[in-house]
Amino acid sequence: MYQARDKVFWFAILSRITVLVLQMVFNAICPDHNADAFRMPIDPTEKHSYLDDIVTFIFGGLTRWDAQYYIHIARYGYTYENTLAFFPLFPMLMRFVAMVFQVEPPILNYTSTIVISGFVINFVCFVKAALILYDLSELVFKNTKVAYRAAILFCINPASIFFTALYSESMFAYLTFYSILESLNNNPCVFFPLGLSSLVRSNGLINIGFPVYVWIKSMLVTSIPNFMLEFIHYHGNKSSLFFDLRHIFISIAHVFFMFTFSVLPFLYLQMYNYVRFCKLETNDTMLPYHVQQYAVDNNLLILGKTEFPWCNSKIPIAYSYIQDKYWNVGFLRYYQLKQIPNFVLAFPVLYLMLKCSIEFFKEHKSKFGTSEFFTGIAKKQKSDNEKYPLEMFVFVVHGLFLTIFCIFFVHIQVSTRLLCSASPLLYWFCALVTMPKSKLSKAIKEIEYDSQENIFSKWKVFFLTQQEYSPVEKILFGYFSAYVIAGCFMYSNFLPWT
Repeated sequence: MYQARDKVFWFAILSRITVLVLQMVFNAICPDHNADAFRMPIDPTEKHSYLDDIVTFIFGGLTRWDAQYYIHIARYGYTYENTLAFFPLFPMLMRFVAMVFQVEPPILNYTSTIVISGFVINFVCFVKAALILYDLSELVFKNTKVAYRAAILFCINPASIFFTALYSESMFAYLTFYSILESLNNNPCVFFPLGLSSLVRSNGLINIGFPVYVWIKSMLVTSIPNFMLEFIHYHGNKSSLFFDLRHIFISIAHVFFMFTFSVLPFLYLQMYNYVRFCKLETNDTMLPYHVQQYAVDNNLLILGKTEFPWCNSKIPIAYSYIQDKYWNVGFLRYYQLKQIPNFVLAFPVLYLMLKCSIEFFKEHKSKFGTSEFFTGIAKKQKSDNEKYPLEMFVFVVHGLFLTIFCIFFVHIQVSTRLLCSASPLLYWFCALVTMPKSKLSKAIKEIEYDSQENIFSKWKVFFLTQQEYSPVEKILFGYFSAYVIAGCFMYSNFLPWT
């Protein structure tokens, strides 16, 4: 018999192998679309052996679209202005692992080694993210079945291809879920994964809200009420009042240092970009000829060859400027008739996130405005009719913010992979609405997180072996599965996808 967490581990591995095989088959049987997209400049001096051809055959479908930027940064660093839109932790780790993998004499060329390194990093990060999501779900819901189903659904999430391709989604999901879990566990070193997440994606900075929320909740529940009580009753115990004041001061100092150390990596990255692109002289850059020629051929602004307008801004941060210039990212800019297919692609995940948020607030509307609501600590035991625990409050606020941001600001098709990698809310909602109704006791429910047959198998899980499916299950499981398969086909052949 396998425990729920063990089954999540094995199914996470199986799901990544399945995605790898699917993209390899689709890439082999269909010719690549000639997309108008960035392609890493090819080094004419790099040798290409038979083993490199095998690597290209197996992993080539994982190197489309933005993956080309990550491979380029891993190999050459930040060379063109538009590469600054991609944060450095993932490509720099790819470079480091590639250096470890390299042997003398080399069996594979450097590009092939980088591609393999990116796949290995994402494979490990994805499995870790699935396990941490399971732990986080169990902490919030205190229910093994919900945690198990949520983690299994994460393994087949609609953006699965991006969690295996050379994108930063798997690493970001891992760091995000880990940061949230350690925030809820009051880990004083939570600033470390928080800081790293801000070096993977810009919205990693939003994760700082979780430890801040935990701190505010702690103050509301313990220190501040006690302090105010002692302050109002002036004749109260002075030593107790001193203890509360000291505790509040220590808490404020702790959250201040946590916040500071969490944003320092992001601030350092902006300083590094400014110095490298705005202060270095032309003679300080030693870029290969083919890299420089690619910039000329494709009208790209290259490091050390020009002046960049964002360098003269009051706050010289390149990211927002580049998103505006190269990708036309901005408020309502994507609302065009020709983008209707992309809105259709993004609609399911946006609908599910909004529906979960609305249902949560409706269920707990009687508690709105009370300390019970905002602290996420119920004063009475949860009733059997309640679907969403109050502990979900901060997750709903976080998920709702990201959803609204996606609707109004980003390229709408990106919503699927952005939300799938940044919030556990989608998986919790889908786990809850597909939960089978059982008349068994709660104790038995906790043990039998899956069917009797499945708990003795590493690979069999509920959505593959059910005899009957409710209409909701058919829609949700169909949505997840269809996007996995369609994503592998579209992405691996350089066709537009989410």
